[in-house]
Amino acid sequence: MAGDPTKASLWTDADVYVGPLDAENPDTVDDPFSADWGLVGLLDGDNGFGKTRDEDVDDKYAWGGILVKTSRAHFKLTKSFTALEDNETTRSLIWPGSTDTQLIVPRPQPVKVAFETREGAKVKRLITAQHAEINVDGDITENETDLTAYTLVATIFPTSGKVLFLRQFTDGTVPPGGGGGA
Repeated sequence: MAGDPTKASLWTDADVYVGPLDAENPDTVDDPFSADWGLVGLLDGDNGFGKTRDEDVDDKYAWGGILVKTSRAHFKLTKSFTALEDNETTRSLIWPGSTDTQLIVPRPQPVKVAFETREGAKVKRLITAQHAEINVDGDITENETDLTAYTLVATIFPTSGKVLFLRQFTDGTVPPGGGGGA
């Protein structure tokens, strides 16, 4: 059989962390997030983390229909997740600027966001290199038979060097606490 099954992943657990722009990133995948970071809490694992890449691609042809060049512009990356908890962190994303007693018209604020997935000893973190703006995507329905779910979409803003995420990971062969690569 071709390929390496140990390189395939079925992520059994995940978390989303949100922090202010000045929140310190963990140094390695083995280091915890500081108290500056808030946890979104329970996530819908069936929905997982969706990733959408959007870019204007324009092919340029010479006479005779020969493809000569392709221009690319306006790249945009969004990453979605579905929160199942109503907590301080999720409320700050759903109703930014609101208080415990008043909901105001939401205007997303720049935040740092980190996506962490785990399968046994294998861990992968993606931490925004610059920042993200997080919006509600779709309706929020409250009823007696389904969990209230908040589908959120993070628009990822790159650095001036075009870096979207800082990546921290283990390959699953090193026991937790035994080191990882960045």
